[in-house]
Amino acid sequence: MIKNYKTISNRYIKQNKKRTTLTLIGIILSLALISTMGLFANGTKKSQIEQTKQSQGDSSHIMYKTYDDNILNKVKNNPNIMHYGNVSTGKDIKYNDITLQEQFVDSGANEILKYGLKEGKMPTKEGEVCIDEWTKPHINSNLKIGDKITIDQNEYKIVGFLKTYESMQRNKISRAIIFDDSKKDGKLMVEINPDGEFSETLEILKSLSNKQNVEENQSLTRLYQVDSNKSMVVLIVIVTVIVLIATIIVIYNSFQINVAERIKQFGLLRSLGATKKQIKSIVFREATILLMIAIPIGLLLSIGTIYVLQAILNSLLKENNLLSIVSIDIKTLIISSTIIIIAVYISSFLPAKYVGNISPLMAISSRITIRKESIKKRKNKTLKKFLNFKVLMALKNLGRNPKRCTVMVLSFVVSSTLFITFTTLVQDVIMLKGTNYEYQNIDLEITTNTEIDNSKVDKNLITKIGNLDNVDKVYLKYPLITGKSEITSDKKIQEAGDIYESENINGNAKEFMYTQINVYDKNALDLIKKYKISGQVNLDEINSQNGVILISNGSARDNTNKQRYRGKLTNYKVNDEITLNDDNGKEYKVKVMAIIENNIFERDVPLNALSLITTDEVRNNLTKQDVEIANIAVDLKDSELHLKNYEEIYNMIQDNQEYSVVDWVDVNTNEKTGTLLIQVLVYGFIFVITLISSINIINTITMNITLRRKELSVFKSIGMSQKDLKKMIMYEGVFYGLVGGTIGSIAGCAFTYIIYDVLYDIAGLTWKLPLKLCIITILVSIIISFLSVLIPMKKIEKDNVIEAIREG
Repeated sequence: MIKNYKTISNRYIKQNKKRTTLTLIGIILSLALISTMGLFANGTKKSQIEQTKQSQGDSSHIMYKTYDDNILNKVKNNPNIMHYGNVSTGKDIKYNDITLQEQFVDSGANEILKYGLKEGKMPTKEGEVCIDEWTKPHINSNLKIGDKITIDQNEYKIVGFLKTYESMQRNKISRAIIFDDSKKDGKLMVEINPDGEFSETLEILKSLSNKQNVEENQSLTRLYQVDSNKSMVVLIVIVTVIVLIATIIVIYNSFQINVAERIKQFGLLRSLGATKKQIKSIVFREATILLMIAIPIGLLLSIGTIYVLQAILNSLLKENNLLSIVSIDIKTLIISSTIIIIAVYISSFLPAKYVGNISPLMAISSRITIRKESIKKRKNKTLKKFLNFKVLMALKNLGRNPKRCTVMVLSFVVSSTLFITFTTLVQDVIMLKGTNYEYQNIDLEITTNTEIDNSKVDKNLITKIGNLDNVDKVYLKYPLITGKSEITSDKKIQEAGDIYESENINGNAKEFMYTQINVYDKNALDLIKKYKISGQVNLDEINSQNGVILISNGSARDNTNKQRYRGKLTNYKVNDEITLNDDNGKEYKVKVMAIIENNIFERDVPLNALSLITTDEVRNNLTKQDVEIANIAVDLKDSELHLKNYEEIYNMIQDNQEYSVVDWVDVNTNEKTGTLLIQVLVYGFIFVITLISSINIINTITMNITLRRKELSVFKSIGMSQKDLKKMIMYEGVFYGLVGGTIGSIAGCAFTYIIYDVLYDIAGLTWKLPLKLCIITILVSIIISFLSVLIPMKKIEKDNVIEAIREG
């Protein structure tokens, strides 16, 4: 017995579990999408900050080169300061063939500098010291934590080893960090509390001294100040709007289908005296009950997703280099839940208003959702020639219920738009920060004083290094050829802007670009084959035709507006000829034999520079000079044994002061960790978007077909076979997938264009039509719609026709 009309909501939810479950899934997935995006954003920011601290070796946001008591007191008394400490530089102590640079730190500086530790701990009392790990072979190959070392006639206990940084190692200078709380004559390092008023505190600290005395750690502070970047704020707003609209549409679809199929029930209630307000109240009450169930499940699902990604990341990273992407921000969860609550009530308001305004008699007749067709003797005459009756019936069904058709198409549009928008965006994130290059496999490098002078590498040394047990590959690099190349109008990239240098030659204005030809040996050039996008990497042809391999992409800055640009620098193609004038005015002509997208061998690439690659033989042909080896790059089988191999090579070259050995293992590990982090986050995000979009489509189609049991049973009752009925529904699904996927692709392209217009200011990225992705999206939409029909149709096959018609 019903005591109150409001209890109808509870009874409906209990008695129609399948319909309720499908609606519930739509709300849960929408909440999971929004909250997961928020947690992704927080986790990404957290991991980027941690990664930056690890790569720099400290967590300071600002540093004073000199300071007085006034500055110190203001820093000390600022409630938004997390850590501050003094770092004083002492003597440079000669130790064997290296230099130990004394750095005295207090307890506050220890907290800031601890990110530079490779092993052990920072010194916390007098007589303790930390030194660079790469110094072990220079001091004692068996050196370990706890051993004693004498620096400037003072004995210290080694408590930690520091990460290796290339610039210091190349100059054979190692840090010797010593604890001393009494010194106040050095630099003052300050770390701001990120949970406080970060931007305001940073500006206050910068104002305490003149610009020349203050160093801001911009690579770290900018990560905390995303909100102050107008372009980034616009980007966040655009993405939020896209997701919010998608969320409302997804939830609206669920309510619209649900309510539309219950119009007869609402009509009966209206005929028994229920008012419009009461009908709306029933719908809103159902929405509230569903929210109470969906919110905790959706939040747990999104939190679980983040922890799964963290587990994947941990399994891929080394134990001593773990990063956390878990950042369960309560504010994010509350905002996500609030958005879903608003979206659900907005989505339920329209169907509630719709059923409240329907005449009871029209609602009971169940004809309100069906559009009656006008009778024409010759209708679809042309279509009948090419399409069978099952396809024609499917098209008629779409026209008979235009609202249902719109809801179904919208479901595909939303999913396709989300997929294209975010997949296109994250693909370029991978291109910028999530790609591994060959230089990250170079563990050790033996260099001469310069790559351009006449310093020579002993060829016997190459053989000795290659024979070491743990050495996998040895690559040789030769001196560069540098100069400038003329860039004619047909070879310019207009989107790049003013990145070329103009010169007036004999009254004619010509444009040039700084050009460098990198020269490598056969082993290195063989690696290029897997990266080429056009042409052939054939060493015999390259040598016989003075050939080069063109690196098409690069970084540039507009000479006029200083706008950054990343992408293709010229329109040179395979078989084109490039004329290079070197710094001495000598002219070289080279032929493009193959093209690769990015520079896979060099860590540092100059701005506004065209990069080419060739062989030592071509360099010899061009310069008419004997080519000497500039440096040797070594790829180890097991990078964990890098110190052993470093010592072996060091013993080979220690008598020659022209050589330097650089250990890249720590740098490579840090870069690969960052790359892996980006890949896990990006691909994880794409997977979540794809999964949620696919389930949304399957959910909508399943709900649509399940709630059409009476209609489909009528078709069977008038003679349509189960096979023909199944095909008819499949044709409907294909139509939804084709139309929805196409419209969604167009909408996705439009959104990506807007986003890239903003990104151009941030990263210099230019928009390209994601045609391949659009085709994939449309095909996948059709496949998903086709497969989604199979599950509910199997249930409908078992329906008793008479009972299904009677229940409907």
